[in-house]
Amino acid sequence: MSSEAADMNIEQDRQGRLLVVSPNECLLPGFEGYDCVHLKYQFVQGPSPDGLSAWWAADEVGHGVHQACVLEHCHALEGGYQQQALNRLFSGLLLRYRPDAIVIVGLHGCTLDLSRIASLMGVPAALVLDQSADSLFAELDRATSCWVRDALSRAVLVSSLVKQTGFWQSSLSGLSEHVDPAVLPAKLAEHISSQAHHNSFDYALYEFCQRDHPLLVQMQMADTRHFQGCEAVLDLGCGAGIFLDLLRRQQIGAIGVERDPAIAEYGRGMGLDIITEDAIHFLEHQTHQFDGIYCAHFVEHLPFEVVRKLITLLAARLQDNGVLVLVFPDPESIRSQLLGFWRDPEHVRFYHPELVMTVARAEGLECEWSSYDEQPHEVVPFEVSPEPLSQIEPMTLPVIDTDATYGVWDKLMRRLGLVSGRRYRALEQQMRDTQQVLLNHAQQQQQQLSEVANRTERLWSVNKTWAWSDNVVLKLRKRSQ
Repeated sequence: MSSEAADMNIEQDRQGRLLVVSPNECLLPGFEGYDCVHLKYQFVQGPSPDGLSAWWAADEVGHGVHQACVLEHCHALEGGYQQQALNRLFSGLLLRYRPDAIVIVGLHGCTLDLSRIASLMGVPAALVLDQSADSLFAELDRATSCWVRDALSRAVLVSSLVKQTGFWQSSLSGLSEHVDPAVLPAKLAEHISSQAHHNSFDYALYEFCQRDHPLLVQMQMADTRHFQGCEAVLDLGCGAGIFLDLLRRQQIGAIGVERDPAIAEYGRGMGLDIITEDAIHFLEHQTHQFDGIYCAHFVEHLPFEVVRKLITLLAARLQDNGVLVLVFPDPESIRSQLLGFWRDPEHVRFYHPELVMTVARAEGLECEWSSYDEQPHEVVPFEVSPEPLSQIEPMTLPVIDTDATYGVWDKLMRRLGLVSGRRYRALEQQMRDTQQVLLNHAQQQQQQLSEVANRTERLWSVNKTWAWSDNVVLKLRKRSQ
């Protein structure tokens, strides 16, 4: 048999590659013929080693087995975006292994969203419900219910390892095809054979492979305070809708605009009001005015002439006394310049906050608050080589008193336990000389310590430039006409 024929037979025998997500490595019956990659996860109390909600315990704990640690707060099936700890790690494995299908065992806050990510990236996913799925039918808030229903509907198959009740059947009805575990492998094989693979890069891949939703929730949480009292907020370029969700949880009415249909649909699956449209086109054809507009990490995607046009359109869509909040990378942030900005394939250039404020002022917008002003950027000059420290002279103590320096009479008195006046005066002088030597040495040490402290303070001042915030937040108010 030729090598080509042998390869064809191997390909025919291969049922497909699976990415299995479960708390353990056990393989479900019927999937033994698949090439399986496992994403195991365990809940831990923390702290996180890198500030994220999930991280790799090791790259591979076995052949094709990856172990992730997830913070315990991501266990509960509530909270939406702040629970989506595994999305980033999961997306990375999808790109690395390019599985034909995904099997997700158990539903928790950190795993519920994975079927939605799989759907977004064009890979069929099967959900295997175990006892953890009982939480699906607890008293869920509206936002969580929307999320749950969308996650279940995005799965091509749903199977149950526990005995189903009528309540289960009615709750899952119409969301996706429900099959017995025994036929799950064969049913999934049908979806694999009919699946068209899409290997090209698009922005949605970056959105979910490089960004961590729980971290973004923490980063954007503080910005909601600028919209207290607002009733109609526009989030322009809202992406997956994280800020919209934060506003919703504070009962602030808001809609979002997102140009990418896949990402917009993903956000709508969380129960958010998102319009799929180009942001500039939306502003040009929109007549409604808003009392608050949030535009985060958008201007750096545009050339300057378009930024000018954007701010003009934003001012036009803002009610008198309305609030516009712009968030964008700080060009004076070393971390942003070196570590973050160029990870995004669509970033065009940095914009200095003073430039943006000048453009905004020309459109009748006054800066009410600036994170840039709240954290002054003090630039501290420093030498390439440190100033030399003062040298400490070697310490030489006076010669210790010995019998060789005295005569017979002094030696005899010493044997009798007595000290002559001459020797007593000599010992006093030696003690004073020793004290002076020690004092001089201590002063030299103190001088050197002071120089080290000053050098450290200058170095720390220089080091503070690394602590400047990565982003600028500008709160602008539209002047009343």
